[in-house]
Amino acid sequence: MKKLLLTVAAIGMGLSATPAIADNHTPELREVDWYNISMIKWKSGKGQRAHEIISMFEKVDEALGRNDVIDFHMQTGEWHSIVAFKMHDGPAAMAWKENPYDKAWEVEFARQNGGEDKAKALWAEFNDCILEEQRQIGHVDINE
Repeated sequence: MKKLLLTVAAIGMGLSATPAIADNHTPELREVDWYNISMIKWKSGKGQRAHEIISMFEKVDEALGRNDVIDFHMQTGEWHSIVAFKMHDGPAAMAWKENPYDKAWEVEFARQNGGEDKAKALWAEFNDCILEEQRQIGHVDINE
């Protein structure tokens, strides 16, 4: 019983030293742009075809007035391409069942490439070019 009382007293002292969280103060969010980053290794002999399909992706971005993808063609290191896709809703974008920003892109890609079935076939071909891919989430500080 003595141990229990000492434990409860220690917890109580620790809690009383903790600053109040509910002080009606809303913490200020940092100003950042969030990115979904793909690091890709192409299968041998498939890099050229992958970049031909990427050119199709870029035409969709142009048609939608978007220019927020950063595509690095790597000269050193283990990855052939590193691509950063801006997440317009930040990390919350991952929670959408169907992200309207992405859906508009998919519709335009299908329109430009002969319909949904042909668009799916191009995606399958593109994915077949990939030997290995890792995805990360990161941010860029703005206005600092």
